[in-house]
Amino acid sequence: MSDPTAESALELSAAAEGVRSMAELAALLRRLRRREARRRGGAELTYRQLAAHAGWSHAVVAVYLTGKTLPPTDRFDTLVQLLGASPAEQSALATARDRVEEGRRAASGPARATAWQRPHQLPADVPGFIGRAAELAELDRAAAISTPRGRAGARTLAIVGSPGAGKTALALHWAHRVRHRFPHGQLYTDLRGYGADPAADPARILDGYLAALGVPAVDRPADLDAKIGLYRSLLDRRRVLVVLDNAANARQVRPLLPTAPGSAAVVTSRSVLTGLVASDRAHRIVVDVLPLSEAVALLAGFLGEARVRAELAAVRQLARLCGCLPVALCALGERAVTGPSSSLTALADELATARNRLDLFEAGDDGQTTLRTMFGWSYQQLPADAARLFRALGAHPRPWADRGLLAELCGGDPREARRLVEVLAAANLLHRGRWDRYRLSGLLRWYAAELAIEHGEAAPARQLRSPQLGVESLTRQ
Repeated sequence: MSDPTAESALELSAAAEGVRSMAELAALLRRLRRREARRRGGAELTYRQLAAHAGWSHAVVAVYLTGKTLPPTDRFDTLVQLLGASPAEQSALATARDRVEEGRRAASGPARATAWQRPHQLPADVPGFIGRAAELAELDRAAAISTPRGRAGARTLAIVGSPGAGKTALALHWAHRVRHRFPHGQLYTDLRGYGADPAADPARILDGYLAALGVPAVDRPADLDAKIGLYRSLLDRRRVLVVLDNAANARQVRPLLPTAPGSAAVVTSRSVLTGLVASDRAHRIVVDVLPLSEAVALLAGFLGEARVRAELAAVRQLARLCGCLPVALCALGERAVTGPSSSLTALADELATARNRLDLFEAGDDGQTTLRTMFGWSYQQLPADAARLFRALGAHPRPWADRGLLAELCGGDPREARRLVEVLAAANLLHRGRWDRYRLSGLLRWYAAELAIEHGEAAPARQLRSPQLGVESLTRQ
């Protein structure tokens, strides 16, 4: 039986919608404090107890709960968490707090020249998004507005991984899930760090952001530093989510990062973004290929559950032959639906025996989404010596390389091998496994083998028809 004294989240959220003043907001916080005491079956937490949990002085807690001072966004979020607010209530209370602050600004002087606008620039969520529960949970934890001790949480989230691993899909899906936490808007940019087009210019991006935030063209500064300063000033004390997709490096990202505690940035990149993690304290989330069960579920979204059940063994083989790489799974799923073969078993046999396996992942007339094109954008950014090692790993019949083999492929120089391995690993083209062994994942290895043949560094018959390059060696090691 439910507790008749317990106040529902719906009631408290509805009350938050009516808050217009600091006094009303403080009264709602005290109401939340009383409800938490009833839930625990004890006395209300004292100012000193709350202060001890938050890491503040008890005097600070007092001025917040009596309405004498409006808490900053990060401290407000910590306080409502300590008072037992649910995620939905936290969002409603945060909106109420921001409403109070905006009302105080409007009452304190003449209207600002810039009328605040709430941009909603996120591309559509990925239909039928599959899996990634662990990564989504990690994003939720890393993006927590504050911790019980009141320290600011990680505000820049770097989603990194190999080409085609589904970084953008994950970023957009998560952004749509949490956009209610950012009531002042969401900004999005494809930075074009990898692709056929030139990389996006931060100055032009900032002009677009300032326009989206309501700054007239005549008021936008020409100087880059001035643009950055105005952009960050506009975001101060507001909650905006910024999604920076397809970044080449940390230098491209930094001018676009918000600094206010209530805002957050999500960055996707094929690079591991070491500089952003080391200098800007970004939280890195590494996106790998899908587990086999989720890869099968992704194919089922194209094929239908009935067809998957009828040829489950073939579907699993197709997933393995794709290396469980999301972009390859999507391309193959589309081919299975529109292609001439009605049998998934026949398609799996065709893929397993193909000399030019990557040909089967062409996506119609969209040259930007073929696997060769996507892999090529990363390969073309490698220095010549790292590109040579990448091809050598593709040409070698062994699916993994230890330090001895790497040194051999680098002319017997272990130090040079370590340096080039770091270059490939930083580009997410080479992955370290157990026992200090390194591997090229799945279809990347086929791509490297093709390049080795093109450069005259491998014999076609030996490389692309070798048993070692079969199903077992080209799927996840």
